[in-house]
Amino acid sequence: MKLKTNKYLENKTITNIWLLFFFVVLYFLLKYYIPYWNQILYPITLIVTFLHEFWHSFFALITWGLVKSIEINSNWSWLATTTWWIRNIVIMWGYIGSAIFWNILIYIWFKNKKLSEKIIYLLAWLMIFAWVFWFSWFISSIILFLLASLLIFIEKFTKYDSLILQFLWISSILYIIEDFNVWPSSDLSKFSTFLPSSIWMIIWLLIVIAITIFNFRLIFKK
Repeated sequence: MKLKTNKYLENKTITNIWLLFFFVVLYFLLKYYIPYWNQILYPITLIVTFLHEFWHSFFALITWGLVKSIEINSNWSWLATTTWWIRNIVIMWGYIGSAIFWNILIYIWFKNKKLSEKIIYLLAWLMIFAWVFWFSWFISSIILFLLASLLIFIEKFTKYDSLILQFLWISSILYIIEDFNVWPSSDLSKFSTFLPSSIWMIIWLLIVIAITIFNFRLIFKK
């Protein structure tokens, strides 16, 4: 019985690894190589970037700051408007908070599928929270409502919630890696410390990669 159980877990892990690989390939195909299909990723990108801004907002709150709004800006991406007491922590934890959050979710996904399916509800409720308490612009509220409704529909009426969660995780990690840059309005350019932004880009990227590697070591530890 123990041998059969170990074999089942081994096969399950191999399947999960192949799914991860498939989603990485799918992400890059949709985003860069199939004309016009990158629009399919837009709802995924909205969810991923919303959580990035949510972590800015969350760490503004726990460092005695205020959150004025999370809204869609003129570029049709999310923007958190906050006040802060410890500015650099709020800026830094957009990326790092997202990396920790998603790695916790993927750990749960590997270890407890039943629990991971309920995480879709958590994502939806975070959006509803922002919609209710950080209301700013009507269009932003409509988008938050539609995204939350879509996630709840996926969880309640389909069998794809686990796959959606895994693809969201892949998209978020790849987005974090792709988005590390030093353009004028980026988080890195606002991170005012004694080191230049290009150096902090490498430091933050190494932290995100280290978190992900540590997580996979835990997942695949025998």
